Amino acid sequence: NVGVTFGTGEKIEGDSTDLTVTSGGKINLTATSDVVIPADVGITFGTGEKIEGNNTDITVTSGADINLTATADVNIPSGVGVTFGDDGEKIEGDGTDLTVSASADLNLTATTDINIPANVGLTFGDDGEKIEGDGTDLTIASSAVMTLDAGGNITVDADGGTITFSDGGVSLGTVT
Repeated sequence: NVGVTFGTGEKIEGDSTDLTVTSGGKINLTATSDVVIPADVGITFGTGEKIEGNNTDITVTSGADINLTATADVNIPSGVGVTFGDDGEKIEGDGTDLTVSASADLNLTATTDINIPANVGLTFGDDGEKIEGDGTDLTIASSAVMTLDAGGNITVDADGGTITFSDGGVSLGTVT
């Protein structure tokens, strides 16, 4: 319980169990090489938040939200993803594509429209089926059979009043 005091506010003191460093302002640690914290020993903030490593994983623990505040991009290397829960849900990029995967349903919940840029579509499977809009027209395309199946009524509402049936771009007939 005897310490070393620097100036009037900084003090280093031990009590045979803990070492306490006290300052009336910031505590600045300036090192010319790594500051090493042993495996399975962490840095605790207050009484509930902790960062700890065990030579294979780094664990960040909090009893409440963990907020990341950055003034620039947070970069995750190519081929490394962010997993949720039991690693069944994952977001990962490889430098060209962004992949969102789930071991069960993938639910998208939004309170407003989900906007897809003009001339960018939604593709299914091996890109054989596609839904795409250009800002004026919507195209639903399939390289094979397209099935429209409804458990109830099907309503086709064409404000222009004409429905055209075509084959390979050649008009076969119209219903007006």
